[in-house]
Amino acid sequence: MSKKKILIVMGNAPSLGDVDFSSLDDFDTFGINSSYRAYYRMKWYPTYHGCFDHVVTENHKESFKEFVESSEAVKNFFYLQQVSDDPRVRRIELLPFGSSFRWNDSPADFSSFMDNGNSGANACSVGVCLGYEKIILLGIDCNYVEFVDGCKRDGAKLVMDKTPDTNPNYWFDDYQQKGDEYNVPRGEDFHRPSWNMFAYRAAHANIEVVNCSPVSTLRCFRKGELSEELRE
Repeated sequence: MSKKKILIVMGNAPSLGDVDFSSLDDFDTFGINSSYRAYYRMKWYPTYHGCFDHVVTENHKESFKEFVESSEAVKNFFYLQQVSDDPRVRRIELLPFGSSFRWNDSPADFSSFMDNGNSGANACSVGVCLGYEKIILLGIDCNYVEFVDGCKRDGAKLVMDKTPDTNPNYWFDDYQQKGDEYNVPRGEDFHRPSWNMFAYRAAHANIEVVNCSPVSTLRCFRKGELSEELRE
C-alpha cells in the first residue's frame, strides 16, 4: 500500500515513549491532546494535531492557539473550537455520541465526521474522512489508572493540583501539569466501547486498522509489529 494511504494515529499511553519517532518521518501522523508539550522539546511535529474533548479543549485553547501559530510543519489542526484564525485549523462539531442515524443507517458511511467517542478513535475517523485506507495505532495501551497522584475532583471533571513526578497513563510524566482539567479516563466503560464502535465501522468500510502497541489490552484490531507495518 502507498505511504500516502497510511495514517499513524498516536495515542499518548506509555508505550509511545518507546517509539523511534524518526522512523515515522516518511509517513503521515496524527497527534492528539496535550502531546504538543513533547513536540516542542523534541522539535518533531506530526502531520496533523487534534483534540476532540470539550474539557481539554477549553482548558488548553490558548496553548493550542500558540501551538498552531508556532508550528509551521503541521498540515492541519482539528479542534472543537476555532482557536486560531490560521486557515489550517478545522473546527469539528461533535453531534450526539453513537447516533446511528448520522451514518445514514450504514456503519460504513464516512462521508462526514462522526463522533466515535474518545479522541484517538475520533482522530482515526477524521483520517478515514481524509481518504486514508490503513491506520496504524501507536500508544493505545488501554491500561488506565483512573486517579493519578496530584489529581482532585471538581464536579464531574478532574484537576491537577500539581505536576506529577511520574504519570502511569502517559508517555512523558509532565503530559499533565498543574492546573490541567480533564475527564475521568473511564477506560473500561468509555474508551474501550469507543474503540469497539470505530472498529465495527472501519471493518464495514474496509479500512485496515493495526494496533502496534505491544502492551495494549485492546482486542478489537489486529496486532502488529511497527517495523513490519512500516516496511509493507
